[in-house]
Amino acid sequence: MAPVRLTVGLRGVLALSLGLLAGSAAAAPHLMYLPGQGPARPRATGQMEYFGGPVFSKVVVVSVMWGPHVNATVVSDIGGFFTAATNSTWFDITAQYGTNLTGVNGHAGTDQTISRGSFLKQVVITPHNTSKSLTDVAIQKELKTQIKDKVLPAATKNTVYMVYFPPGTTINLDGSLSCQAFGAYHNGVSYKKSGLYYGVMPDCGYSFATETVVSSHELAEATTDNIPTPGSNPAYPQAWNNAEGYEIGDLCEGDDATLTTSKTSYSVQQLFSNAVNSCTTGNYTSP
Repeated sequence: MAPVRLTVGLRGVLALSLGLLAGSAAAAPHLMYLPGQGPARPRATGQMEYFGGPVFSKVVVVSVMWGPHVNATVVSDIGGFFTAATNSTWFDITAQYGTNLTGVNGHAGTDQTISRGSFLKQVVITPHNTSKSLTDVAIQKELKTQIKDKVLPAATKNTVYMVYFPPGTTINLDGSLSCQAFGAYHNGVSYKKSGLYYGVMPDCGYSFATETVVSSHELAEATTDNIPTPGSNPAYPQAWNNAEGYEIGDLCEGDDATLTTSKTSYSVQQLFSNAVNSCTTGNYTSP
């Protein structure tokens, strides 16, 4: 998602979050537009460039339900979506964004390749923070507590916690409110030796098809740009953005496709591909 100017929507990889997050740019969430709302995105121009930061070599998704009242369809079906998405021809698009190169800013790369990932598990947490108005810092604190208490699986350099919230819970991000100013975001912050990477998915009343489009957008961007930074000029420790700070999902927002498995199908968002210099097109498959 584009950086916080509001767009709404290792060699030592293990030392990443302790060292990189203390680097030249502060971490800050990338926000997604509300699907179908807001100003039109610029069309796909300007290839993705590498800025020296980390990616997920083999992403491991944990879906996190914030309490017992998350939308029932999300609870029952989002795990199947992540199982399919992480092992699909759609996810293969991200493979071109490895980091065995020097960044355009001269920063050494992290020498990673991207391959298909997996869905680990789904966890319904009982939040210690019962407020209906949450900040990003409060979400981070809750995730760290749930990991410490071993309710959530331990964080690794490839783990992303995709967090889904119940209706009526508002995320306040520096004065910008979920379902008003933005629809979702991902972020990465310092945490032990691995870092803590997560997506924030508020309940904005989407259909499940829209929910999977939004989730696919965040999954792809978290994979290829673990640590967002603020502003429209990307900088280390970001990984892949174009020169204006847009990630691989941003330029293709509104361009959806179908991911088909042997039993069902899901809606996903198209992604920007440097290989073809445009948003991808076509239908995708998962075993």
